[in-house]
Amino acid sequence: MRIRLFLLILFVVPTTPPVSAQDDAAMEVLDVLAEEPYNVSLAVYNLGDEENGFFHNERAMRPLASTIKILVLAEYARRVTEGELNPDELIHVDSLNSYYFEGTDGGAHEAAMDALEDAGRLEDDQLSLHDVSDAMIRFSDNTAADYFILRFGREAMEALPERVGTPYTEPPLPISGLFLAWDLPYQFGEDPSLSASAMEDRAWHFGGRLRNSWKFVGDMQAWMEDFGERMTYYDLSAAVLSFPAGSARAYADIMADLYRGELISQEVSELMLEYLDWPMENEGMSSAFTTFATKGGSLPSVLTSAYVIDRVPAEGTDHPPTALSLLIEGLSEEIWLDWLTTFKHQEFELRLMTDPAFRYVALERLRDK
Repeated sequence: MRIRLFLLILFVVPTTPPVSAQDDAAMEVLDVLAEEPYNVSLAVYNLGDEENGFFHNERAMRPLASTIKILVLAEYARRVTEGELNPDELIHVDSLNSYYFEGTDGGAHEAAMDALEDAGRLEDDQLSLHDVSDAMIRFSDNTAADYFILRFGREAMEALPERVGTPYTEPPLPISGLFLAWDLPYQFGEDPSLSASAMEDRAWHFGGRLRNSWKFVGDMQAWMEDFGERMTYYDLSAAVLSFPAGSARAYADIMADLYRGELISQEVSELMLEYLDWPMENEGMSSAFTTFATKGGSLPSVLTSAYVIDRVPAEGTDHPPTALSLLIEGLSEEIWLDWLTTFKHQEFELRLMTDPAFRYVALERLRDK
């Protein structure tokens, strides 16, 4: 079976209020997580009332999958707001295709490019930096993330944890380079000074070669055609432990800072929210939410998310904005694939953010062992 590493995760837009029945999808997810609560990290709180939030293993460092793209977006937004980048700058689509390995992204890159073409925004095979950023967040396109990561460089990426104000996240790595680092033997002309244990060095090395050598791109795209056959689910579940890690508390705080306009600067926060708030474009969202900013991610055995939401007040009630981050690892192949296709974990996340009573149920269940 070919494993698709970064399956495209689209948020299922809620059309009805969360239910309280104990046999719904959210309870099913909780039942699974409560069996191995040490594989779960969760932080959820109302902004302004963090001391009464719900935290479980919130400082544990876990693989972030595509949720790490929030940091890449932060650097993009900083450079745009400080005048270093023009979001209207055009680049050739081949600048993204250099990092594309078919079958490793769940169709995200193709979906993003098809959407741009349908919208008339991919003319003469060129797209704007704005559209590259949108593809990275809305479609979780790995090639878009790698374009920015390699363009900004290693030093800028390694400065991001301090820039966003938390030590509880590792910096982004070139995703395509990391895939190659997982799979390539030491024989493809890499720098002999690289340590076999320094996975991040290999990821940057291969990412740089993909950016600078079309021959290497062609060779690696041919090599990766059999990636899903060489790497089993078990192999990949072990490999993803080298993916950049972070904590649930850090990413909930990042989303809260965004909402408050305090992540790097007011201007950076506002620009980031314009991208992360894309679910609000869906019909029906405006009747329930004024903000629904999110970024999820997946890798074999891993599911991750970060949110900040603000609900439309119901009559006689006041719903404060809420931040959440959920990081899960160690999922069996059966459950991982099921949740990716049914979005049950997103129902669990939504219930946690909108149903305070459910938070207490979840807290008791996760702390029961």
